[in-house]
Amino acid sequence: MIKPKYKIVNRKRFNIFIISISLILMVIISSLVNNNDAYSSIHRNIYKEVVVNKGDTLWNIALKNMPSGYDVRKMIHEIRELNNMESANIYPGEIIKIPIKYNR
Repeated sequence: MIKPKYKIVNRKRFNIFIISISLILMVIISSLVNNNDAYSSIHRNIYKEVVVNKGDTLWNIALKNMPSGYDVRKMIHEIRELNNMESANIYPGEIIKIPIKYNR
């Protein structure tokens, strides 16, 4: 079986195509990897510390400490992010930071 051979007819056009594809791939990859958190030297996270009691869950703690009308799932996500938690497991005696949210 004979393999087909390809011949580049217009080298300049081929190089432009390769560069274009490479740039598009780099933009796509950088947008997927880009961390969308914006940090500022004036911005500070306002939080309070809560001691976890026996039987507490992140869900209950979030419900107790969030403003009315706020999504509890979003609050749990913010608590986990603020405390660098990989899972939602919490243990009695543990101190966790709770972001303070105000009704707007």
